[in-house]
Amino acid sequence: MSRTSYFDNAATTFPKPEIVYSEADRAFRTLGGSIGRGDGEQAKTATALARDSKTILKRLLQCEGKEVVYTASATDALNRILLGLSLEGATVYVSPFEHNAVTRVLHHLASTMAINVRQLPFDRRSLRLKQQETLDEFARNKPDLVVLTHASNVCGAVLPVEAICEIAKSFGAMTLVDMSQTAGLVPLRLSLDTIDFAVFAGHKTLLAPFGIGGFVCLPGERRIKPVLYGGNGIDSVNQDMPSNIVQMEEIGSQNVYAIAGLKASAQWLLDHVDSKAIEEDRSHRLLEILRSYPKISIVADEMACERIGVVSCLFEGYAPDEIGSVLSDLGVSVRTGLHCAPYAHEFLGTLPLGTVRFSVSALTTDGALEHLREALDYIDRNS
Repeated sequence: MSRTSYFDNAATTFPKPEIVYSEADRAFRTLGGSIGRGDGEQAKTATALARDSKTILKRLLQCEGKEVVYTASATDALNRILLGLSLEGATVYVSPFEHNAVTRVLHHLASTMAINVRQLPFDRRSLRLKQQETLDEFARNKPDLVVLTHASNVCGAVLPVEAICEIAKSFGAMTLVDMSQTAGLVPLRLSLDTIDFAVFAGHKTLLAPFGIGGFVCLPGERRIKPVLYGGNGIDSVNQDMPSNIVQMEEIGSQNVYAIAGLKASAQWLLDHVDSKAIEEDRSHRLLEILRSYPKISIVADEMACERIGVVSCLFEGYAPDEIGSVLSDLGVSVRTGLHCAPYAHEFLGTLPLGTVRFSVSALTTDGALEHLREALDYIDRNS
């Protein structure tokens, strides 16, 4: 196999810790039962696995007083929450950095139940929230729901979601945080009452497999309407969905194998407390490499906020997809285009072609970074 270096961790982290592969494989080979279904040993083991994985995940995400609900993905979770809230005629605020998993759902709701979607004011250079303008805007148009990505999947900017959620709550709004790019990486006090829902994606910064995501919320009775209906092994005679939010949402046969991988990855992150510092080091080195080429411009490089290891670039004289193709031929995997986040590209001025996006993780190797430098040297010499 030819040498390949992976810089598309914002899409899905790769590689995973070795324990993730082994635990998912072990579950695949040894567990045949469904979570919460039956009294057999297989079902009991699967149920205990799901319970234990949530205990570890709550510890990692600092939300031991809240509930974890598993879904198939972050997109699945966002749809269930946004479609399940009673938003008829509501005013919904979003950041300029939201993913289509949020904006397309809101676009659908705007066309079917006349919700009013508005953008929060951010400075285009520093990417900081304009706090006084936000307060003034909320006073003029009271928010019913505020939806925030924790970090941009385009430029890596980390948003001050705790501060924004506190402001939103002072106006009586519900809050929803999308942690797809940050769960397990950037600390967030999910125990705060000002955060109603927080969504996570297993296959990204949580270093887990595909097929598992979910959300964190207050325990007990549901605060959203069911969007999907079906069995959960509980109170099967009753044809109404349960009122408990976990029992209502975790229907059908859960992905035991992905949950086993998530349990392993969450424990790995707890055991490797230096993983965030390692990711920060890889991010700094990535920025140093990219900044060393005069024909490469980093989008939003003057941001004054915290950032994660997601960096979008423009190459002088080339379209993003052209650079992506060359890098692929040289064995470097990146992402080009709009990254499912057109709001962000409109805000950053990179429509319609988008950018070349590089993204690292704590498992990005020194060899991969050196390989990237060699590939960029080749492009620089031949451009």
